[in-house]
Amino acid sequence: MTEYTYMPQVRRVFSCTVPNANIRQIFLMDGVLQEPESDTGGIVLQKGPDQMGLRLHIYGDHADEPIQIISVRSEDLPQPLEFSNSWELAAGASAQIIVCDHTLNEYLYRTSRFSEITLGQGARLDILFMQNEHQHSRYWLNIKAGLAGDSQLDCHILSLYGGTIQNKVQVSMTQPRATCNLDGLYLADREQEVQYDIAVRHESAGCNSQQLFKGILDNKARATFSGAIYVAPGAQKTEAYQANHNLLLTREAKITTKPQLEIYADDVKCSHGATIGRLDELGLFYLRSRGISLAEAQMLQQMAFVQDVLDRVRTQSIRSRLEKMVESRLRGEFSRCSHCTMHCC
Repeated sequence: MTEYTYMPQVRRVFSCTVPNANIRQIFLMDGVLQEPESDTGGIVLQKGPDQMGLRLHIYGDHADEPIQIISVRSEDLPQPLEFSNSWELAAGASAQIIVCDHTLNEYLYRTSRFSEITLGQGARLDILFMQNEHQHSRYWLNIKAGLAGDSQLDCHILSLYGGTIQNKVQVSMTQPRATCNLDGLYLADREQEVQYDIAVRHESAGCNSQQLFKGILDNKARATFSGAIYVAPGAQKTEAYQANHNLLLTREAKITTKPQLEIYADDVKCSHGATIGRLDELGLFYLRSRGISLAEAQMLQQMAFVQDVLDRVRTQSIRSRLEKMVESRLRGEFSRCSHCTMHCC
């Protein structure tokens, strides 16, 4: 495990095991940017409105130089917190961003984060939101994205741990040939609640979107998925696909899923689907007949279920780390060390 000591205000060593090769780290404490504002190498870093949150303006190609934004709730500010972040990529720019959210104590934190994404002509953004707080936290994420022509947004949301997590994503493709790929994974147990509200609007011709969201619910966990695809009049040659798949490990776990299509053009390819199921008993029997324990057989099935979501993370080192974290979460290791609010992220 690599250890980084960030700021004197964090009165302990903050551990982060996201691979650090070529990663530029930007640190926020209670929504306040801790780095000096700068304009270097095609990346403009500024504080947000009212000195809260951050604004990134990116020019040029930075796809091989990931930016990790580490946002921490401190033990000095247990009251509700609200702030905004924005990412703006100029025409032809490219970037990879990792957003990690953590807490330093097990208060009943309530945090609202607003994220605005603006992609210029031909820009490319690959962004990963990793939500990893604790059993008592209340977390709201609202993402609004606007895509210009020929631009591409790849957005991954990994909801690992939290008391209540609500994610709202709104994407608008207003110019031709834009591409939007959204995927997410949510893991919940005990009495945790997760909500995803996804809306993708095809406002222009020749745009493509793909969505893949999967969840695993244990104990008395609850989840809701609402996904809407809108195809405007005149948005011909649209291709839009949406899938939501869920595993329920107990009879008490509940999922409500609502995929929706609203189409006002006639030359399109669109589909949506949702499934709710349990572990494959025949598959478990096969694995156990080969000497694999029941717990390990269940783990193998769950990891196989989520693998295609994790495979959408292109950077191998980051994907490998996420696979280990997901396996640790599914094995219940986060619960066993619940006194530690950072879960070795």
